[in-house]
Amino acid sequence: MKISLLLVNTLIVATLNGCFGTDPAVENFSNYQQRLANVLDTERLPLHEAVVIALPRKRDLVLPLEDVRMGLLDAYELRECGLFQLVADRNSILGKVQDAFRQLDYEVKLLRTLERCLDLVEDPTLTATLKEIQAHKQRQIQTVYWNTFVASDAWRKQLTPPSSTMIPPEAPLPHSDALLAITAYTNAIISPSSNLSIIAMQEPIEKQRYLGALFYSMDESTRWLNTITQQLERDDSKVICGANRDKTRLNYLRNVFDTFFVGDIQPYLSKINSLYLDVQPALEALDGQLPKTTPFLAYSDAYLGGAHYQDFQLSIKNHVGYWQRLFKRCQLQVGNQAKK
Repeated sequence: MKISLLLVNTLIVATLNGCFGTDPAVENFSNYQQRLANVLDTERLPLHEAVVIALPRKRDLVLPLEDVRMGLLDAYELRECGLFQLVADRNSILGKVQDAFRQLDYEVKLLRTLERCLDLVEDPTLTATLKEIQAHKQRQIQTVYWNTFVASDAWRKQLTPPSSTMIPPEAPLPHSDALLAITAYTNAIISPSSNLSIIAMQEPIEKQRYLGALFYSMDESTRWLNTITQQLERDDSKVICGANRDKTRLNYLRNVFDTFFVGDIQPYLSKINSLYLDVQPALEALDGQLPKTTPFLAYSDAYLGGAHYQDFQLSIKNHVGYWQRLFKRCQLQVGNQAKK
């Protein structure tokens, strides 16, 4: 009993989709690749190796901080300007077990309070001590921001994909609050003395998993596109143009391009591109402000510095470029003009 080619192809697609689970974005790429293979009567090219770079372990990234001991805190002026109470709260039992964001919040408030105290204190010895502490804390504040960025639960959740699936093609990604918080964090590093609330940034950074999902989806899109482009280039000789061309095959190929690439893949790529462009200024600013440590360089260059975004753009350019060359070679029109 013969099974029709259409049924075989349907079974193949269903099996392949089953291997990739229920990821709608992956299913779109997989269907696109399989349809191209069907039209050209060839085999799918195995998917390229993943290019996702994992966030390094926090213990490999955290930088040491020298402790600062403060004397003279019982001075009346320091009680008046709020420094005594601030340090006392920090040294309490609860203060010693604060998470990374609250520790950062303390350091930022300490700098603001020191500035206020220096405006009020008249004793030369106390003023000299406060200035020494202030200078030390100002040198450390960038490191505190760095340690919060690489070691806090909030930031590590933000920078890690929430799952092994790509951002869904249809569902909107709620990222506005996270984007505002990421931008605010960057601005706070640039201007540590600003009145931005550190604690207010923590919840959206932790709960709206924007960056990790975006980075993963961008890398996976690059991987799929590069694989499919290589498959098309491998099979290019099967597309005969000129006098002996197979019009049926060309029409099928054009329909796959229109239906699966233009209809499904291209809008998804535009979505990922827009999401990255929304956050790109903050990522580049973070990349410029935070210290460079060897274990973090690959991750930072790929995502904050934008190397993997450039790879993503190149994969789109190469894929579209193949179709443009094919259409020119075969003098094939696509879209509305071809259907008139």
